[in-house]
Amino acid sequence: MEKNWYVLYTKSGCEKKVSALLSKRKIVNYCPYNKIVRHLIDRDKIIKEPLFVSNVFVKASEIDIYKIKKSSQDIINFVYWIGKPAVVQDEEIENIKERKDNII
Repeated sequence: MEKNWYVLYTKSGCEKKVSALLSKRKIVNYCPYNKIVRHLIDRDKIIKEPLFVSNVFVKASEIDIYKIKKSSQDIINFVYWIGKPAVVQDEEIENIKERKDNII
């Protein structure tokens, strides 16, 4: 069965947790981050914030979608387009990876 990239909609602030869970279950996923410098009173702290808030990209077949949705309470749903989970082309994921690498 052919695997496509889909977009998972997660609870706010749970992108890292969902990505780690999917990786642990050997499900290919991608959650790009921005490095942000936060100025604290005594030091600067570098943190990673998701580039796409509340979204994680997942490479899966249509059969796996139901299993992925039910794998965590932090996953709200897939992003849908015209009644089906929205498919993101491989080229788009590669473009995000390339641009993110050039920015940071």
